[in-house]
Amino acid sequence: MYCARNAIKGQVMADYLAETAANIPAICDPVQLPAPPPELWELYTDGATSSEGAGAGLILTGPHQEEHTYVLWFNFKVTNNETEYEALLAGMRIARELGVKKLQAYVDSQLFANLIKGTFDANDKSMQSYLALVYSLADTFIDFRISQIPRSQNKQADVLSKLAALTFNHLE
Repeated sequence: MYCARNAIKGQVMADYLAETAANIPAICDPVQLPAPPPELWELYTDGATSSEGAGAGLILTGPHQEEHTYVLWFNFKVTNNETEYEALLAGMRIARELGVKKLQAYVDSQLFANLIKGTFDANDKSMQSYLALVYSLADTFIDFRISQIPRSQNKQADVLSKLAALTFNHLE
């Protein structure tokens, strides 16, 4: 005569599963977790011209506060507005090379920021060409924004740009 003993059957089933679990094929697909969102990088730029030359200062700061600082000296004639564009374009190119996906740029020129945002119109052909380059590079990022900040919050980039404009004119 056979009598069901539930506790023993349950234990036998648990033992069986424990012994053969490695051989049981997966019934469902593994859960695909979404990739974490890209982290925001900040770019501070400024350009300067003097009778001795022109230059730009860039500070690119990563999400973990790693800082990349650059000084550029221009070996060609540029206006002050053009130095602002050159500085931003160089910073955007460097950010792209570093694999940055989200970039917040800060400049201290209200005119420059509003030209890029489209609030002001660029009438000069040279400025329109620069704008086209900025827009083209901006499209390579998932998120690109530009903001105008007071000069007091952009001191480091300002000092770097003035240093480049004044002291590197002897370089070829």
